[in-house]
Amino acid sequence: MTRCLLIDEDSAQQKRLQHLLAGLGLDTTLIAASDEAVSYCNDNSPEVVMVSAEKAGMEPHDIVKRLRRNPGRRPPVIFLYAATPDTELIGQSILEGAADVLMLPLDRDILQFKLRQAGVIA
Repeated sequence: MTRCLLIDEDSAQQKRLQHLLAGLGLDTTLIAASDEAVSYCNDNSPEVVMVSAEKAGMEPHDIVKRLRRNPGRRPPVIFLYAATPDTELIGQSILEGAADVLMLPLDRDILQFKLRQAGVIA
């Protein structure tokens, strides 16, 4: 089963996205704080990381940069998600290595398409 880390301080949003991800076959771990998430990634190497752009505890592009800098391990596929479009956030995050920035509310079909596009699911 593909391992996914979901970083979001909003527990209601976490549960909603965890349900969507589980329906697509991802085993999802929920973490609220970005520093804790970086440590988790270093120890557990999830294949996918979903990060809330609004509530991550540090700048989204900084999270992407730190998660992609995992020496000796394959970096995770990282998706940011946001309620409002921010072209600067999107650009910086993509430049640091995010696979995509998704807009809320996410629906199952779009999430499935994006995960397939990134090679996470078949």
